Amino acid sequence: MRKATTTAIFILLFPLMALSQSYQKFFFKEEVKIKPQPKAKLVEIWIPLPREGKFQRVSSLTVSSPFPFTINTESEYGNRFVYIRHEGKLEKGIKIKIEAKITRKEAVPQPFLQPVPIRYLLPDRLIPLNMFSQLARQITKDKRDEISRLKAIYEYVVSHMKYDKTGKGWGRGDAVWACASKKGNCTDFHSLFIALSRSIGIPAVFEIGLPINKKGLVKGYHCWVFAFPAGRIYGIDASEAAKHPEKREYFFGHLSPDRIAITRGRDLLLSPAQHGGRINFLYKAYMEVDLQPSKKGIETTYYVYPK
Repeated sequence: MRKATTTAIFILLFPLMALSQSYQKFFFKEEVKIKPQPKAKLVEIWIPLPREGKFQRVSSLTVSSPFPFTINTESEYGNRFVYIRHEGKLEKGIKIKIEAKITRKEAVPQPFLQPVPIRYLLPDRLIPLNMFSQLARQITKDKRDEISRLKAIYEYVVSHMKYDKTGKGWGRGDAVWACASKKGNCTDFHSLFIALSRSIGIPAVFEIGLPINKKGLVKGYHCWVFAFPAGRIYGIDASEAAKHPEKREYFFGHLSPDRIAITRGRDLLLSPAQHGGRINFLYKAYMEVDLQPSKKGIETTYYVYPK
C-alpha cells in the first residue's frame, strides 16, 4: 500500500504514430471529494483511472491522498482503480487528486492481432441477446461478410434512433428500452448496437469516458463501442453519427481523438471487488460505507486541458 502522498506512478509513451492518424495531448485532473462520515466504521473508495490501451497512453500519473492507497486492475476488462480503505469514522471531509498527461490517438480500422475476449460476446443485464438475434439476422440477411453485417447494424441503429434525452428511461443503456423507444443518449444507442452485434456473433464492447470541450471543466460523459469484425478493430460512435449526419461514414470505424477513455465494459466488478452488486457502468468514483453503496457522500470533478 502506498503512503499518503503525491506519488508518480509511471511514464509510458506512444510509439511512432502513423501519419494517417491524428492525435491530441491533454492535461488531465480528477478531483474526488468525500463528505464527512461521522458514523462510519469502514469507508472504501474506488477511483477509476484513465485507461491504457491501443489508442490512449497515460504518462506522469500522480495520486495525492491523505490516506494510503493501492492501484489495482480488475481482470475482466482491465480497468484500473485507486483503492482507499479507511477503518473508522471520518470527522472531516477529504479530497483525493489525480493528475496525468494523456495522449489520445484517433481510432481507425486496422487488424486486431490479439485474441478477442469471450466476454465481448456475452450478454449484460441490460443487453440481452436472445431477443435481438431475429432482428439482427433480418437487418443483415443479404450481407455476406462480417464487416458488411456490422455496417448494416450501424446504419440501422443510426436511422432507427433519435438522440433525445427527454422523458424517463434514457441513459441507463437498456437495449430493450432503446429499441422500443427509438431514442436516448449515447449509452442507449450503443447498448442497442452491442446487443445486435453480439447476437450474431460479432464481438463488441462498451467504453465510457469524457468528451473534450476545451473549457477545462468537463460536464457529463460520452461513450462509444469497439467492435471486432473479421479479425479487425472498428471504433463505433453511433450517437455522434446521429447528431452529426455529415460524419456518419466517419464514425463507422473511426473515433476522433477528442475524448478520454475511463472504463470499459458493463456490469463491472471493481478491484478489489465491491460489496454491492455489479455496477451498470462507471466513470466517476464509487464509495461504500459499512459495505453499502454511498452515492451522496462522494463527488467527482474532471478537468481536461489541451496541451
